[in-house]
Amino acid sequence: MEIKSLKISVAGIRGIYPSQINPEIAFKFGVAFGNFLKEKNIFVGRDTRISGDVLKSSLISGILASGKNVIDLGIVPTPTVEFIVEKNENCGGAIITASHNPSSYNGIKLLSPEGTFLNEREKNRFISFFSKNQKIKKRPGSLTEKTDSFLLHADAIFKNVNVELIKKFNFKVVVDPCQGVGALYSEKFLKEMGCQVTVINRSPLGKFSHNPEPLPQNLKELAEKVKETKSDIGFAQDPDGDRLAIVSENGEPLSEEYSLLIALDHILSKEKGSVVVNLSTNSAVEKVCEKYGVEVFRTKIGEVNVVEKMKKTGSVIGGEGNGGIIWPKVHYGRDSFVAMALILESMAERKKKISEIVKEFPPFFLLKKKIAFTGTETSLFKKLEKFYRGNKLIKIDGIKILKKEGWIHVRISGTEPVLRIFIEGKDKKTAENLYREVLGVIRQD
Repeated sequence: MEIKSLKISVAGIRGIYPSQINPEIAFKFGVAFGNFLKEKNIFVGRDTRISGDVLKSSLISGILASGKNVIDLGIVPTPTVEFIVEKNENCGGAIITASHNPSSYNGIKLLSPEGTFLNEREKNRFISFFSKNQKIKKRPGSLTEKTDSFLLHADAIFKNVNVELIKKFNFKVVVDPCQGVGALYSEKFLKEMGCQVTVINRSPLGKFSHNPEPLPQNLKELAEKVKETKSDIGFAQDPDGDRLAIVSENGEPLSEEYSLLIALDHILSKEKGSVVVNLSTNSAVEKVCEKYGVEVFRTKIGEVNVVEKMKKTGSVIGGEGNGGIIWPKVHYGRDSFVAMALILESMAERKKKISEIVKEFPPFFLLKKKIAFTGTETSLFKKLEKFYRGNKLIKIDGIKILKKEGWIHVRISGTEPVLRIFIEGKDKKTAENLYREVLGVIRQD
């Protein structure tokens, strides 16, 4: 079967529905994953995408055909499935989602028995295993449903934050779930912490009102609603609920990088320990960790890469600058619900507005660009290495160039057919100059 058109990485399997990913492929992935896992039970969930129901049904049928049992969690956040798998034994997990990709996409995220995505080695082993292991067992597995998974997930979060303190502030919050899973769960979750909640872009489920990636340029409607309702904060979630961006009480869309900064500063003020982030996360992380006297580790991009390093180093918090916060006290996975709770707790404990908290961080300016790319990875990185040979180069994930005035990180996307370019400078002008420079190198014949 042709799967070369799919984007396959440690972030899962993604493609356009139905030309690249469809029920037939989902069924075969289900059979292969069921045969791949030694564990007997597989928890399955999905986000709200229109194609999600048929793909989930096909995936479940494939898993059952492999002889494994399926526990169907329904439409739930990706972090909920991760939480449930991590807290149970003899199981794995799968989620039908394309995360922040446009609505024309869908995909499958596969979870190991630890509740984390397959790492590079496991992913490669599974893909080589895929075409050779479509064995259908004489006795299929059983199918059951579980409807309380998010309640268990939310309860674990509430047990680890000061809900009673947060309730005293009666925060006014606007949430934009962009017709994703947050549309079903975020309002009640926030009300449990005493918040007054306004939800925008709740329905129709799966029909995204704007680009679903939680970036400042996609948060204009949320910013207007925060100002209109005179709310304390605005939260933007991606469709499967693992990433979070913020709008301040002034109606200013903040870089999604601040979600992680606020959370790690808050946790480190209570508990000292190392922090793990990826290569493209802002350099203010080092400044915050220096304040608390703790070490920072950086990894390749990809949630599982951060998680594995966190486990090795015993980190108290970690994540990625895309708005993904990982707090081991709840579970080892990016989680927008954890992020919301920690940010509200920080505001309550410090008795400060979100704009005041953000001003305390060291200044930085980060550009995140993506461009179409049809060349070869080898020739691209050779050009970049040659041009920037006088600078320190980090080559564990694409190429990161460290310059006096900032840094540039260029890598092939694992979730879309594009080249991603991350640039940090001391200010906007510096970052834009670095972008023009590297773009010129990339486009050289």
